[in-house]
Amino acid sequence: MSILETLARTEYDGIVNVNPALVDWREIESNPGNYIKVLNIDEGHHRVDFLFRQDPLKRITRHNHRCVVATVTLQGEWGYLEGEEKLFEGCYAYDPPGTAHTPYATEQGMVVFASFHALRPMLAFAGRSAMIRPPPFCAKRQS
Repeated sequence: MSILETLARTEYDGIVNVNPALVDWREIESNPGNYIKVLNIDEGHHRVDFLFRQDPLKRITRHNHRCVVATVTLQGEWGYLEGEEKLFEGCYAYDPPGTAHTPYATEQGMVVFASFHALRPMLAFAGRSAMIRPPPFCAKRQS
């Protein structure tokens, strides 16, 4: 039996292991039907890794990031309203800093692994799993 069957997270010598099944999904208050599950926050390297889930036919408000965003689709199908392609299980997406987009899920819904990387500090919230509101490093697009 693995210790991760009963513990959500272990850490030793800088190595972090997480069992996502034991971490709660947190709904993004301003975007119902959109959820995040924070896996790791590395403030020293300005990185956040998390799972992002959208219920079927949901979208999140158009926004941009002041960091690199890399995602791998784990389940379902999704896309950006600004583009034509749909991403499905196994697809990878890379968004450079400053790109604006509106992610949406098809009727299948979706789950992606996402990793945010910045050159300077981007974290301004307390606790490793306290992310309920949209992350502070996501800025809403100004009209």
